Formats: sequence, structure tokens, C-alpha cells
Amino acid sequence: MNYSRVPIKHYEPESRVRSLDIQTLVPYTLEEVTAEASRCLGCGLCIEGCPARIDVPGFQIAVRNGNLAEGLKINFEKLPFVGVCGNVCPPRSLDECVLDDNKGPVATRHIKRFISDNVEDYRSTLGVVVNDLGGHPRVAIIGGGPSGLSTAFYLSINGIQVDVYEQTDRPGGMMVHGIPDFRLSRSTVQKEADHVLSYGAHIYYNKKIGRDIKFEDLLQKYDAVYIAIGNWRPSRTRTPGADLKGVYHALDFLGQINNGHKIDVGDTVAIIGGGFTAFDAARISLRSGAKKVIVMYRRAVTDRPGYPSSNAEEELEEAEEEKVEFMWEVTPIQYYGVDGKVKGIKYWKNQMVDTGKGRREPVPIKDKEYSVEVDTVVEATGQKGDLSFIPEEIMKRISLTPSGDVIVNQYNMTTYPGIFAGGDVTNARKDIISGVADSGRASMGILFYFKETGKIEKVPAKLVNFESGPYAENFYA
Repeated sequence: MNYSRVPIKHYEPESRVRSLDIQTLVPYTLEEVTAEASRCLGCGLCIEGCPARIDVPGFQIAVRNGNLAEGLKINFEKLPFVGVCGNVCPPRSLDECVLDDNKGPVATRHIKRFISDNVEDYRSTLGVVVNDLGGHPRVAIIGGGPSGLSTAFYLSINGIQVDVYEQTDRPGGMMVHGIPDFRLSRSTVQKEADHVLSYGAHIYYNKKIGRDIKFEDLLQKYDAVYIAIGNWRPSRTRTPGADLKGVYHALDFLGQINNGHKIDVGDTVAIIGGGFTAFDAARISLRSGAKKVIVMYRRAVTDRPGYPSSNAEEELEEAEEEKVEFMWEVTPIQYYGVDGKVKGIKYWKNQMVDTGKGRREPVPIKDKEYSVEVDTVVEATGQKGDLSFIPEEIMKRISLTPSGDVIVNQYNMTTYPGIFAGGDVTNARKDIISGVADSGRASMGILFYFKETGKIEKVPAKLVNFESGPYAENFYA
């Protein structure tokens, strides 16, 4: 048997940078996906690398045997967004693959994408049986992103009445407003969101809690609340000149373009930051007409977010194919402009210093300043959750970490009984699959809470109950 990885092909970079919706990766063919899935040794090390503890060997062996329906069911034990994660999931399980040291890890994400692309009707394929738990309490979910919608799915199929409040005009959260179409097609998100909502959850669009509806009113109207608001408050660098025209935060920049607004980026764009959002902003800048894009990051290439991982390597490879340029180990000190419009960046070069505390720290070398002329600056410097919609008297009872994340127990309940939270506002990884993992724990937590408070008579042994088919190991036991 050939244990070498089946190559993952890319569409030509010259053609894909001319469109916002041409995908980067060429999907596997049936022959390719069967060969790649056949490489799986079934050892299960990858399960520990997955935040949602998906039975990765199970669905890969199912694909090897030609049973896509079984592969979909195994994914749905823990993941209602198979297609989404098949396109953009950071494949942490790959880094645990026993084949990673020689022939390349099994292409888990691409196998998952094949399953989703080739199973059109999720609902009839899955045959989910909706449970009757002896009561129908109501849950409000704040946020229609991956964590909020996954929780809506798991609760709905257990007979719980769910209302989702989404502040924008469509489902998906950062999946549609933050991630570009060329990495995650809008049709994939819509297909899976429609399926999740088909089990009875209702979603209210353009409803911002704190503006259109009071949070305290939700506590009166519903038996539990799940906060899955994501991180929508930009973290700015406060670099002098940040108020110049042409200086954006990545959230605003990506959001505008992803929602169909055109931004005149000029010839040269500088991206401040080195994480996955920075890479998205860089590549979407090329598709918006930039002739040159420079990513400026204060740390070394080996100290960037996500490194070392298969996902970080893939992101860098795809950006380099598209001729994105990189300036590592630099610190911007000023954005300067003409007539109120940004025209360049002054910066220092850094030296990476081992402080003995883990990650190396960048120390600016301030004896010489450098500059680069640019037409647009995009700060991809992080974002935070905004809990200002929660009244002070309630907020006093909700514990936070020093960085402002919500503290939850093993079932994602906050220190305020009946208020649960998950996704980017609670976990350090702040990615889609971690938000989905939160939804599984929170869903079980909400059901346990309802059982303890007499709202339902029983709690299911499993979150998902299919009419037939094998089941993954129950992570929520």
C-alpha cells in the first residue's frame, strides 16, 4: 500500500486572485478521496487533537468503504457544520496523525469536505429522531454563528423550543462576515444553517440584544440563555495616524467586502498582524485590486499564531502562491499621510528575545527608523467580545477572566444559574470547531439544568439519536 498523501491541488493563483469567489483548493475526486481515506490506520490519536472529539477514523473508514451517509452521521455526533469545517477548520487532528512525520497526515479536512459536497439532503440521510424529554422549555440563543446554531440544533432535536437572535441579516456570524468567499462559499454556510434550523429553531434577524431587546427581558421570557456572541469588538494598536483615511481594522475591512461593498485599496496594502485574519485580509486585498500586499508582523515567521501546525503551513503556502509579501520582526510606530489620507508606515525592526517564559518576545531596535509607502493599512490585531448589553446588576454575578472572557463550568454554564456561554467569548482557541465543541457541552448542560429545575423529565444518553448507523464514542458522558 502507498502511504504517501494524495496531493491537494490548488486552482491557479493567477486566476483565483481575480475573483472573490473562486475557491483556493480543488476538491478531491472520488478516486482521490477513497485513496486518501484508505491511508487512515485507525489509531485514534487524531481524536485527542480535535476540540470536539469527532471520531475521525470512523468517518474516514466509512468514506474508504464508500459509505458517505455513515461518514456524515459520525460527523454529526459532534459537528453540525461538516461542510464548513471541511473548508476552513484548523485541522488540529492532523498534527496528531501518526503519519505526520513521514508521508504527511491524512487530509481529514478535505475528506470531510467531500462528504458534505456529495450529500445533498442532510435531513433525509441522517434520519434524526426528535426526542420528547417530557417538557418543552424555551431557550434564547444570542448569536447565529457556529456555536449558537450548533446549540440550536442539539436542543431542537431534543424537543426544546429555541429562538436565535442574530444581529445581522443572515446566519453564520464570522463564517459569512469574516471569512472570505474564496475560502468558504456562502452556499455551504447557507445549506448547513438551513438544515440546522429545519428542526424547529426560529431565528430573528437584525435583532441586537441591548439595542432592540433587553437582556433582562430574555431572562424573564426564557428558561435558559446561551450567549454565543463571538468577538466583534476590534482591538486597535493605537498607532499614531490610525485615524487617517485608508486605515481599517480587519473586522470592518473584511466585513464590508464580504457584504458586497467595494473598497478602493489603491496599489499597495499593508496588513498589520500575522494570524489567520491577517492572511484573509491580505488575500482579499489582492482580489480587491491591490498590486502589492505586505504582511507586517512583529514576531518571526516561526513565532506567528498557529505555528507549528498543518493549518499555518497551508495558509502561508497559499498566500505565497498569490505573491503576498512578508516583513517579519517589525513594529509599526507611525502611519503618516497627506491631506488626511494614509501614505506610508514608519517602523522599527525587532530582535526576538528568549525571556525564558515560553514564546519569544519581540524587542524593537530603536536606533534606526524605516518606512514603506502604502495606500491602505489593515490592522489584523485581534478582537474581543462585547458584553455591554448585559445590565450591571447581572454582570456582577458573571465571573470573567483577566482578559475579559466569560468563565464557565464543564457544561458551559456561567456563574449565573441558567446563563450559559460558548464560542469565542469563552475559549482560548477562538475557532469554529472549538465553538462547536462548546455547543455540545452547553447543550447537555442546559438539559441537565432543565432536569434539575423540573422543566423536563429526562436527559438523553446521547445528544444525537439516528434511526440507524454506528455512533462515535460519547464525549459528553
